[in-house]
Amino acid sequence: MKLTKKLEAEILKTHDAYWAKYLKGDVTGIAAMLDESYTQVGSAETEVFSNKKAAVKFLHNTISQVAGKLEMRNRNTRLEQQGDLILIHELCDLYALTGRKWAFYSKFRASTWMHEQAGKWKIVHQHSSVRDARTSEGENIAIDKIAEENKELREAVKRRTVELEEKNKELEIETALERVRAVAMGMMKSADLLTICEVVFKELKALGFSNAELRNVQIVVNNDEKGMYSGFQYSDSIGGEATNVPYNLHPVIKFINTKLRKSKSAFADIALKGKQLQDWKKFVKNFPQKPDKKLMAAKELHYYFYSVGVGALGISSFQSLAKDKLNILQRLRNVFGLSYQRFTDIAQAEAQAREAEIELALERVRARTMAMQRSEELQDAAIILFQQLQNLGVHTGSCGFNVWDKKEKAATVWMSSPEGGLQTPFNMPHTESKLYQQVYEAMKNGDDFVVKEVADEKLKNHFNYLSTLPGIGEVITKLRKDKYAFPEKMIYHFAFFKQGYLSFH
Repeated sequence: MKLTKKLEAEILKTHDAYWAKYLKGDVTGIAAMLDESYTQVGSAETEVFSNKKAAVKFLHNTISQVAGKLEMRNRNTRLEQQGDLILIHELCDLYALTGRKWAFYSKFRASTWMHEQAGKWKIVHQHSSVRDARTSEGENIAIDKIAEENKELREAVKRRTVELEEKNKELEIETALERVRAVAMGMMKSADLLTICEVVFKELKALGFSNAELRNVQIVVNNDEKGMYSGFQYSDSIGGEATNVPYNLHPVIKFINTKLRKSKSAFADIALKGKQLQDWKKFVKNFPQKPDKKLMAAKELHYYFYSVGVGALGISSFQSLAKDKLNILQRLRNVFGLSYQRFTDIAQAEAQAREAEIELALERVRARTMAMQRSEELQDAAIILFQQLQNLGVHTGSCGFNVWDKKEKAATVWMSSPEGGLQTPFNMPHTESKLYQQVYEAMKNGDDFVVKEVADEKLKNHFNYLSTLPGIGEVITKLRKDKYAFPEKMIYHFAFFKQGYLSFH
């Protein structure tokens, strides 16, 4: 028998189930897990048994002292193989319920021997002990005496030390929560979510999240109207970054988003390993974001997200996280969730301001076009269009109007120049260039909008063709000679109207 990871997990599942039944007082369940040859040496003075029957009888008589009154905390479990037997070492802190409070009782040790019988793992021997000599005959553990005794000063000091450590840890967590709350409440614009990611990341590191665990902190904000979310993330290796991601862009993204949308308090997690991780790395590498060397070197990757309604707070890590650390993340989510309404108010105000900017830009273009008396004035309209796009943060190289001729086989092009000035109108045939043949086909198909990417040799051929056209050829030649290195690619956007189309390069 070889102790594989899979077999180890199976054995630990049985072992943990035994202790769960013990703490609940399920004697029948415990008895079913004991081998018929079971022996035991326990922590109480009289808890020594050479057969299963005697051990079970003792449990029946004393389990009421334990059930619901003990907890095993800070557990450390280790397995080793001895022939066909498996030895499980358990070390933990025992806490006892005294009145309404849980108090540290003692360190607890247990050695459990198990073997496989008829396809099931059975316990054949167990030796357990606590640092306590207070039990007497007929007692399993002296819970009732804890609140009264103060005989052992050393044990009292140890208990107090543990309590203080826990209180200090809780104070550290509360301080971290308060720092996150302060930053969240101080948000002035949606971009401040990057700052919150950074603060949460640093607070998690201060609370004991190691470099081997924590990769980054993420905040997502859903936009159902556009079918995507805005993602904000921070890590100490690549800093802060914001991207927009469609819901269905990748199966991993779709899986997490679907789970988070089930309720306002939903939790979503996923572990990526093997082929699934390699596929994810390939996706991330080709996604327009900063390269992450740590991610590319990872052997496994875990995502944990807590919903805040229309978004979520989460992290990615290089190994699975323990329950206590997930609890910290959940508490941070609760703090952020309370402050999230502030973000939605800010985002709404930003959206309204943005819409007002767009409407103002449209009105300026509309006013100029409505005032035109001659076709030549389309040059001025092209400049206005270019300037308004720049003001809105759309950094296009040039833009303008294209008006079909009577046969719709060519268009007169009225463009702004890359410098934002006037450009001489020219005639663009739609029968020679492959790009403009596609524009013509899109117009015939009744499309409203089309985007084309032209790169490398195809782009070079396109520029060579433009260089032969009167009115534009001289401009292209001069720009390529005096100012520009040959670009790797160009993105062309075309928006159709009845008499032609707008173009943005």
